[in-house]
Amino acid sequence: MAEQSTAKNFEGHLQTGIQLLLVALLGWAGFELVDLGKSTAVLQQRLTYQGEIISELRAELRNYGDLYYRKDTAQRQISELQDSLGELESRVTDLENHR
Repeated sequence: MAEQSTAKNFEGHLQTGIQLLLVALLGWAGFELVDLGKSTAVLQQRLTYQGEIISELRAELRNYGDLYYRKDTAQRQISELQDSLGELESRVTDLENHR
């Protein structure tokens, strides 16, 4: 009978230990979830901020397009001016030859 009492006491202590371990694990998991939530909030704020910066940069790039010539636009206009100059030179040459 003493053995049964000892076995029941051991079983009770073991169950209490397991319950304490489970409560500790649940507490740890809760703290980890809170930390994960904080990290997620920080990442969301960073993504929002970066999205705003990207929008501002796009707007600035559009404004720069209005302020400066692009290389291909400048080359096209130079080519047009050279063609016009060539036409004028040929007209002047024709006028000089007809005199």
